[in-house]
Amino acid sequence: MDRGGAYADILLDRAQRSFSDPRDRALLTELVMGTLRRRGTLDFTLSAHLLRPIENTDAWALNALRLGAYQLLYTRVPERAAIFETVEAVKKIRGEKTAGLVNAILRKVVKAGKAPALPAAEGAERLAVTFSAPHSLVSALSRSLGEREAASFLAASLEKPPFVVRANPFRIARDDLFARLARAGMAPSPCRYAPDGIVLSKPAGVHADPGFRVGEYLVMDEGAQLIAPLLAPSGGEEVLDACAAPGGKTTHLAALAGGKARIVAADVSEGRLRLLRETVSRTGAAGVTTRLHDFCKGPLPKTADRFDKILVDSPCSGMGVIRRNPDAKWRFHPEGLAELGRLQGAILDGAWASLRPGGLLVYCTCTPLGEENEGVVESFLGRHAEAGLHQGGARDWPGPLDAWTPEGFLRLSPHRHGTDGFFAALFRKGG
Repeated sequence: MDRGGAYADILLDRAQRSFSDPRDRALLTELVMGTLRRRGTLDFTLSAHLLRPIENTDAWALNALRLGAYQLLYTRVPERAAIFETVEAVKKIRGEKTAGLVNAILRKVVKAGKAPALPAAEGAERLAVTFSAPHSLVSALSRSLGEREAASFLAASLEKPPFVVRANPFRIARDDLFARLARAGMAPSPCRYAPDGIVLSKPAGVHADPGFRVGEYLVMDEGAQLIAPLLAPSGGEEVLDACAAPGGKTTHLAALAGGKARIVAADVSEGRLRLLRETVSRTGAAGVTTRLHDFCKGPLPKTADRFDKILVDSPCSGMGVIRRNPDAKWRFHPEGLAELGRLQGAILDGAWASLRPGGLLVYCTCTPLGEENEGVVESFLGRHAEAGLHQGGARDWPGPLDAWTPEGFLRLSPHRHGTDGFFAALFRKGG
């Protein structure tokens, strides 16, 4: 991840195939994701025991120190085991000298006590260390949410996210799936809001479960399950999903319409379309056709004023899902937000041209940052006099009412709703 910007979840999926015991796979995930969530706090703690600046420390040694310190400060792994295993790993890669350094520093961490170190002064640095996030992200969140709300968001993002699945009615009834998962020992419980959502307290067997392989359910955060219902698709409607891969929301739209809507699901590359088609095939979602198209370059050809409803699940910085993908916060670059906003606006414009007068469009992101949300909406409304903000969502929307802001936007967040962070705006097209 450090060298090439690779994604932790993809690397973990590959690495876990080497372990037959689900307990080993669970420990691997805990150590990698936990170390990434707490990296900022760990680096501050380790800096007190290093003779040189942490950014000048050998990369292998530094990641070993983070991994060892995470076990010492945040897990129940015995101190001797955490230090010994970390030192042995370093010894194989960097030799005795570096291993000796890692051993000495980890023992200093133990001597200093279980509580992670924090800066003495209040302010941005203390927030960054306390909530383990880059200064740039703390500043961006504070601008968008206010300092207190940003702190709550970051605190919740340090928690391990729930493992949530969505029952797929094309394959199985929710209650039948719930009973089967209970018999399989996965300890299911109903989601708080999403009608088809199920939280699995013991999800270790999911990927080996035949039901998962045949599409009885999809792994999908509860917040993500509350986006498609905003459109409330019904039979006979023409629906467009403009940024559809990997297909979770596309297949949800199809399910909500009972398989009787005509859904065009588009994405920008053959690779992403392959993922989308695999999801549609596995779930048996009816009424879905796929198209290769990049909406930032313009509307889908020959579809002007065609669609009744459109979903624009826009590419974004992903800062709303950092509890689930903590590596994303260490890739955050605030200078990229303006370009993201332009891309999002272009995609929105391209999709809008395909919406019929009177039709409804949902623009959503998985980020709380204003540059990608309110800023994009404001700019879009300024370019399209025929666009009006449609407040309140669908009549039977199952989500929390307090997620709607006074301005009429939807904002789901981990500290308020237990979901990943999502933003949505609904537009009605005049005509």
